[in-house]
Amino acid sequence: MREITPVNPLLSEQHAEHNVVRKGAPIPVDSYVALVKQVASLAYLNKDSLLFYRGQDKDYRNKAGTSTYYPSIYRKDVLTAREIRDRFETLEACSRKLAEKFAERQMEGKSDVRRKAQVAWGILQHYGVCETPLLDLTQSLRAACTFAQLDNPEERGIVAVFGLPYITNRITFNSEHDLVIVRLLSICPPLAVRPYFQDGYQAGTMDVTQEYSNKSELDFNNRLLGKFAILNDKRFWGEGFSGIPKKLLFPEEDQMSALCDEVRREVTWEKKSVFMQDADAA
Repeated sequence: MREITPVNPLLSEQHAEHNVVRKGAPIPVDSYVALVKQVASLAYLNKDSLLFYRGQDKDYRNKAGTSTYYPSIYRKDVLTAREIRDRFETLEACSRKLAEKFAERQMEGKSDVRRKAQVAWGILQHYGVCETPLLDLTQSLRAACTFAQLDNPEERGIVAVFGLPYITNRITFNSEHDLVIVRLLSICPPLAVRPYFQDGYQAGTMDVTQEYSNKSELDFNNRLLGKFAILNDKRFWGEGFSGIPKKLLFPEEDQMSALCDEVRREVTWEKKSVFMQDADAA
């Protein structure tokens, strides 16, 4: 993906010149209102980008000390060719199984799941079925803050702000920036409740491949505009605001979650059976 140079008034000139938002420490913020104001400044100063957010329990860094935001299928400091091949084989098996489930039950969107890889990947990623080439994001700052605090034992959680191209469709392909952006609310059938409460989006590189010359090109730290360390305490929200309840982020009545659990179990069992057969043959 194309790297961008953030305009961030909280960075020193030296930091801004060398684009080290990803290298620097997250900026501490103690209230939601203060965070909204900081993000508003980023939105105004980075007019060519549409802002997306990601909440995490901590600032994950690589061996070089740089914040890293890889899609799950590429996460690991050193990935062997065998590991990346196995991950893509699992992704293919899960995508195929998901399409079968949609067809068997005559579910809305069955043709999209079968024909459009990003639709299947989006569902599999959002419901944690397997590793995919897509990174979970949101356009809801409230949702990002909630995830940063969710089940987090640390004193502070992390909210990362990314600048992506403006979207034009439910699946936006931007060849100039080598990015694809998926709007989950538009690709998931209504029985998938979770994306609606999370205002979920996903993004990845257009030319997804098992082979790459420079893995860093796949890291969304290339699109990072800002990092904030928010107070992990109810006091952060202040009067009139609150995080999204966990029961809404992960609704029990979400039928898509149950279907994805089936996909996960069946693919895991099939892979285990193949492994056992290969072991017996050896």
